[in-house]
Amino acid sequence: MNILVAYDGTLNSKKALLYGINKVQKQGGVITVLQVFDRALYVDYEAGPRAEERGRKEAARHLEEARRIVSERGISSARFIEKDGQAEEVTLEHIAADRPDLVLATPRFRSLARRSTRPVSIIPGTILVPVDSSGVPPSTVAMILEETASSGSQVVLLGLVPVHLYSREEKAELAKVTSATTAAVSSLRDALADQGIRAAEVIRAGYPDEEILKAAEEHQASLVLLPSGGSTPSELTKAAAILLDEPERMHWPISVLPAETAA
Repeated sequence: MNILVAYDGTLNSKKALLYGINKVQKQGGVITVLQVFDRALYVDYEAGPRAEERGRKEAARHLEEARRIVSERGISSARFIEKDGQAEEVTLEHIAADRPDLVLATPRFRSLARRSTRPVSIIPGTILVPVDSSGVPPSTVAMILEETASSGSQVVLLGLVPVHLYSREEKAELAKVTSATTAAVSSLRDALADQGIRAAEVIRAGYPDEEILKAAEEHQASLVLLPSGGSTPSELTKAAAILLDEPERMHWPISVLPAETAA
């Protein structure tokens, strides 16, 4: 896995770096730390005659700290790149040239996610968890807890009701599914609350794949947790398969739940 971290020495960028290190340790690959020095910030007359010099020294300290963080965690496959320019534009140029599998950035670079040709995860951000009437097992809770602990992100639980499957004559069946979906979302919310995680709830009716995309856009998702399937296929697992087969529609990073934890 090729991970790019847009690094500026802030606490959030350190959290993004640690998140990337965790990914590389688990999945293998290489991590690239990109630090961009924006000289234009130091040309204003109020900045002082030695402001740029001090700024460059501070940037050098930040990058050295990043090297230390990576080294202390035993990562040998790491690259450190220093460039001058406007941070977002330089980062986009690097993304286009290097085509990383995942870009990690802080909320300062939120617009990067809309402009990038590669998946961008904002750290800390929003984890979107689609849920249907079948609910989720405890192992899914464990994965959500792991992601929130490593990224500091908030959680949005998306209840999906496949209203297109029901005719006008099947209002009672639709009401049951809607009720079961709402209950599944509430159950997951309570399980997370027991672990100290507060999650927001959203219920949507429609084609699950389309509703996932809409919710990811609306909530500016930094990660979408999708089921991989299982012995009992559902409209949610079908939607996940569709999105995984059509990556051009999914502009947000995805983490696929193992089959045994799928909804």
